[in-house]
Amino acid sequence: MEFHCPDCGLPIETADLAPAQGVAVCRFCEKPFPLAACQAAVPFADRNITPELTVPKGVTLEETMDGFRLTLSTRSCIGFFLVPFTLVWAGGSLGGLYGTQIVQGKFNWMMSLFGLPFLAGSVFLIALTVMAVAGRCVVELAGGKFSIRTGALGVYRTQSAAWAEVLSCRLTEATRRGRNSYTTTYQVEVAVEGGRTLKLGGTGAERETVLWLSRFLAGRIQRGR
Repeated sequence: MEFHCPDCGLPIETADLAPAQGVAVCRFCEKPFPLAACQAAVPFADRNITPELTVPKGVTLEETMDGFRLTLSTRSCIGFFLVPFTLVWAGGSLGGLYGTQIVQGKFNWMMSLFGLPFLAGSVFLIALTVMAVAGRCVVELAGGKFSIRTGALGVYRTQSAAWAEVLSCRLTEATRRGRNSYTTTYQVEVAVEGGRTLKLGGTGAERETVLWLSRFLAGRIQRGR
C-alpha cells in the first residue's frame, strides 16, 4: 500500500507513518496528514498540474530537450577570510619548509617529513578556498543519465546512474556538536537500484534551498522525466 501527500502528491516513506496516531508526515511539505487522506491522495505523477517553480537564490535551472540542468553555487562570503589566511598559511609554511630546500639545492629529509602535516593542511585549505570562491554543484539529466558533479575550475567529483534506475530522493539532516553550539548540515540523498545512494551535500546551502532541490528531484522522479 502506497501513501502520498494530499498537498504535493509526492510519496511518503514508511518511516514517516505513525499508525498509532493515525497520521503521516510529508517531509517535502513538512506537514502531518491523516493516514486516510494520504492513502486516498492522487499521486504527483497522475496530476495534470504543472507546478510553478520559484527557483531559490543561488540556483539556476535550465530545461533541456531530454532533461534538465540544475546549477547550485557554493560561493560563500567566508572566502574573504579564507583567501588571505590560505596565502599566509600555505605560503609561509610551505615556503619556509620546502622553498628553502629548493633555493639552496639541498634535500633535508627531516624538514621534509616535518612539513608533511603542513602540506596536507595547505592542500585542504586551498581546496576549501577554491570551493568558497568559485565552487558549484551541477545536477543534470541528459541522455538518460543522471549525474551530480561537485567541484570548481573544471575539477569535479562525479556521481552518476542511469535515470531508469533512480528510485526516490529525500532530504536528510546531520547535526554535529561543537564546543558551545550545534551545526546542522543538509543534503539530498537519491536512492538508486542496487542499494546505491547518490548524495548532494557539502554545498553550504541553506535548508530552504536544499529542501527545494529535494522537492524538484522527487517530482521529476515521479513523473519519470
